Amino acid sequence: MCLLLSISGAIRAQEVQGIPLDTTGVKRVVDIIFEGNKLTKKHIMLREFTFEIGDELMRSNLKAAMKQTSNNLMNLRLFNFVDMEYVQVNDDEVIVIATVQERWYIYPVPIFEIAETNFNTWWERKELRWLNYGLSLKHKNFRGLNQNIEITARFGYTRRFSASYSVPNLNKKQTLGLDLGAGYFENNQTVWNTFGNERQFYNNPEDKARRWFEYRAGLTYRENIYTRHVFTASYHDVRVNDTIPKLNPEYLPSPGTDSQFLRVSYHLSFDNRDYQRYPLKGLLLYAYLQQDGLGLVNKDGLNLFTTQASYRHYHKVGDRLYLAHALTGKVNWSEPPYYLVNALGYNHFVRGYEFFVIDGRRFGLFQSNLKYEVLKPKEITLPFVPPQFGQTFVALYANLFFDAGYAHGPLYADANSLVNEYLYSYGVGFDVVSYYDKVMRIEGSINGLGNAAVFFHFKQSF
Repeated sequence: MCLLLSISGAIRAQEVQGIPLDTTGVKRVVDIIFEGNKLTKKHIMLREFTFEIGDELMRSNLKAAMKQTSNNLMNLRLFNFVDMEYVQVNDDEVIVIATVQERWYIYPVPIFEIAETNFNTWWERKELRWLNYGLSLKHKNFRGLNQNIEITARFGYTRRFSASYSVPNLNKKQTLGLDLGAGYFENNQTVWNTFGNERQFYNNPEDKARRWFEYRAGLTYRENIYTRHVFTASYHDVRVNDTIPKLNPEYLPSPGTDSQFLRVSYHLSFDNRDYQRYPLKGLLLYAYLQQDGLGLVNKDGLNLFTTQASYRHYHKVGDRLYLAHALTGKVNWSEPPYYLVNALGYNHFVRGYEFFVIDGRRFGLFQSNLKYEVLKPKEITLPFVPPQFGQTFVALYANLFFDAGYAHGPLYADANSLVNEYLYSYGVGFDVVSYYDKVMRIEGSINGLGNAAVFFHFKQSF
């Protein structure tokens, strides 16, 4: 800090003497200084920099590189705020200063969530038995190395007990990472089929309708700042009440009430979005290959190969005006058992069809948004609250959207009118972005059936 004050004083002295520094030419970065990182190690943050000490950049390129680096640091989800500036030592040399405000890293998180596909389907029923509650103990940024430990005990509709540990920096170059996890899930009620584009439930209050054990290990290779490869192997043990196979013989891959199988997957992604929790600029490309069933488990009976890919692009097209569009496709290369069917209406939506699920072996989805920044991100301070929780920001966006999708599934078409049909919707909405990466969306839409409705969501659309 004394060095910085001396440098700043020297700069002011030069300006007073009428000898201004060159602020337009090539600048050489002679040092990078961090402030505010009480726990996070310096080398963890340096991994996100798009430039290094010794690099020479035009002033405009340096400012752009600092902006992108600031985004990269925010996407670690370790900091509430990141501010970057440089101090000029002389005509040719600069020192870059990165000031961060660390989040709170060790805390219990109360769980209060709905067990439906989205908030709107739960709101139709407003039944308390569809709620999950419990506690998750998280230790983020363990040892200041961006390692994460999480232990969860969840009760209610889905009882879940799980633990996970992730290490994103096994080696000195921080290119290799490890992810370990185990979990147990159980329900007294579960979905056994789909009719009329709605899920059908089997409920057994005296016994478990379904139990699921899962153990996984994953290896991550981070090729560069934006490109990531993830290899995962997992073991799954699914057990259901004996009534479910009678209701739906296709629920499991083979006769009986249980299925054990191994899963291996490969996930490739390129992500240079400015703010991953609510991107306005940048590109996300991802693809994954997944094989369920390797023939190595006695109760396997499963041989399902799945591919999925997505393209998402975000642009700034004018002052406060942003355009985004996305294409996503998924293919199961054989008919999956019902408990592994996951097409539209689960993790992927054609907005306006929130009350439906559209099952199938494959699907395609197009989404688009035109956003206007009503309120630019504004810092706010909550009184009587520690800075890690009390300092945040709020932003507001208005948007127009258009979505279209198609799910193909011969097994489900007879009983579900939206399968093998082109779906589309359009509408308007408002997005609020704030506290600890939280997003709330309010959207009014009209779908291809002519249904108009208002929906609420608590995550970004894509």
